[in-house]
Amino acid sequence: MLDWHDLQVFIVAAELENFSAAAHELHLSQPAITQRIRSLEKQLAIKLFERQGRRVLLSEAGAYLLPMAKDLIRRCKRTEEMMHSLRDEVIGHLEIGCSTTTGKYLLPPLMARFCEQFPGVNATVRVGSRRRVLDLLAANKVHLAFTSIPTPHRDIRHRRFIQDRVVLIAPRQHPWCQVEAIQPRELLQERLILREEGSGTYQAMKTALARHDISVDELQTVITVGNSEAIILAVEEGIGVGFVPELAAKRCIRLGNIQIIPIVDMPMKHTIWMAENVMQPASAAQLHFMKLLKTEGYLKPDP
Repeated sequence: MLDWHDLQVFIVAAELENFSAAAHELHLSQPAITQRIRSLEKQLAIKLFERQGRRVLLSEAGAYLLPMAKDLIRRCKRTEEMMHSLRDEVIGHLEIGCSTTTGKYLLPPLMARFCEQFPGVNATVRVGSRRRVLDLLAANKVHLAFTSIPTPHRDIRHRRFIQDRVVLIAPRQHPWCQVEAIQPRELLQERLILREEGSGTYQAMKTALARHDISVDELQTVITVGNSEAIILAVEEGIGVGFVPELAAKRCIRLGNIQIIPIVDMPMKHTIWMAENVMQPASAAQLHFMKLLKTEGYLKPDP
């Protein structure tokens, strides 16, 4: 019978293409890595790697084995988790992909409360672009993903997670901080720091401006950046004003560095979505985390 420890070593070595790197990753010695690979090759009576200098590349048989080995390891871990759950224990590793500023600020405290409730679970938030985190979800490398724009995929289901306000922020010394609100067309006279075009913040701003017959191209854009934190820093430095999710701005507002500037008749909101891979059976940790989200009102209970 195959040893799942040998399969784990095989998977890491195959992904890193180097036995020394695999040894470092798994906290084993290189001879131990080599021994486990040889043991697996002996059991299967076939060569799994070809050496090319310091690299080791999968043989044809190794390339065929890799996806099956990953699936076997996932099933072994899930079986272990489910057996523990029958004893009212929740163990495992919950991995979540996140592409949005809202998720970065909202998810960590939620996961901290979850891990406090279930100390047998290790949790990781992997931050990346929307495409990156959805690719991780499709490849079963994260259990859930949070993104500002739902992207159609046959294996992925999106559910509304939270709706956040998009707000205009300015440094506290800015003249707009002395008025109750500004008119939308006043934005044309100020320097703007904007998110990139594909972001949820950008889309919410663009839609709101269009209701007042204002095009994004009419704005005096001084910088376009890839995250809301960079906008906040630039605004704090007095480079201009910018649109960010309210959750991202809250800490700096409390510190008194920036201020939200109301705009007459220009509400801006964007939805954060939670994505699940419907082809991936949910782990016990994932199910309990989703239960926490429902309990705290972020997800509606399933009908």
